[in-house]
Formats: sequence, C-alpha cells, structure tokens
Amino acid sequence: MNRCAICHCYANNLLCEGCRDLIQLPDFGCRSCAKPLPKPDNNDSLLCVECRQSQPAFDRILCAGIYQPPGSEWVMALKFSGQLHWARAMAELMTPRMAELPDHWPLVPMPLHTKRLQHRGYNQAHEIARQLSKNSPRSLLSDVLVRSKYTAMQATLPEKQRRSNVQKAFAVKGDHVPQSVILVDDVLTTGQTLSAAAQALKKAGAEQVYGAVFLRSGG
Repeated sequence: MNRCAICHCYANNLLCEGCRDLIQLPDFGCRSCAKPLPKPDNNDSLLCVECRQSQPAFDRILCAGIYQPPGSEWVMALKFSGQLHWARAMAELMTPRMAELPDHWPLVPMPLHTKRLQHRGYNQAHEIARQLSKNSPRSLLSDVLVRSKYTAMQATLPEKQRRSNVQKAFAVKGDHVPQSVILVDDVLTTGQTLSAAAQALKKAGAEQVYGAVFLRSGG
C-alpha cells in the first residue's frame, strides 16, 4: 500500500480519498468549455456567454476541478518549479473524467514553443499526457502538433488580446491526423489557446477535438 502524496496516510492510490476530495468540480459548468456557472434557469443556460457569442473550435472540455488551492498550487509547482511528480497526481484525478471518451482516442499534449521548452526544460502538458497514457490504453502523440509561433504567455495579457496572441500559433506535422483527438493541458482559462490548437487540428483533418485539463478557472 502507498502513502498519500499530500497527507501521507496509507492509500491504495497516489492520493487518498480525503485528499482527492480537495479538488472540486463546479456545481454547474458550461457544457462546451466547462466554465463554472451559476445555477441555470434552463438547459440553454448551460452555455456560457462567451461560447454563445463565439463557438470555440474544440468540441468540449473535460476538467478534474476548478482553479483554486490546493490544485492551483500543484499547477504552479509543476509548471515553474520542476516538481514533475504532480503530473502523476493530476493524471490520477483526470482519469475518471477521461472515461467519458472512447479509449482509442489518442492524447495530444499542448505544445510549447521550442524557445520556451528550452528555457523550462520540459513541457508540463506532455508530462500530464504521458501519465494519462500510462493509466489507459490511449496512445500518446507528442509530435503531431507544434507551436510554430512564439507568443507572450496568455496569463500576462488582458482577455481581449488573448485571441489575437494565439492566432496561427500552431501547426500540424505529418499527413495523417486522427479523426478524433484529446488535447491535454494543465489549466484552461479563457480557452483561446486550446481553441486555436483545435482549429489547426481540424484544418488538418481532425473531426472531433476534445480538451482534457486538470483545472478550469473562472476566467
């Protein structure tokens, strides 16, 4: 039996049941982008304002929880402090949500531009996707999607500039793109980056592009 990575009590998995409950799903979320929403008045209210105004290129987002501590602290530790073990914890919490999708759909990690990858030394989305692949029969396609344009980090920009920042930022390598793919990332905020990546994949021939993220912010 293992010890929980957080409270160190004995557990069957990396996280015990009590610590797994620290990562909470929103009571209500947009059925497209998973943005947390207030209690809906009717089924139409299950789409957020942004998705009603401009439909994202992705088909749907699955998330393990909302962006708040302690999950948000794990994200920062993985992303900026090289604590790669958190990728395993994130994948463990994401795996039950992934069961909603066919297990032959491959995983495509959101790529980093080569400059940012060289600076950071690893891609946190790839680390999560690699762990997800270990937990399932899903194949991991690391080289299908590339970041062809060096952009400012989305978190540093006002919301209005985020769409233009990632326009034409992605390219697809090779002649064959699977019909259905799952884009994997750590966090989704406005969804502009993942939508731009999904658009590139669909232009290359993909018909369904779902997103799987650890946390969904309220942005």
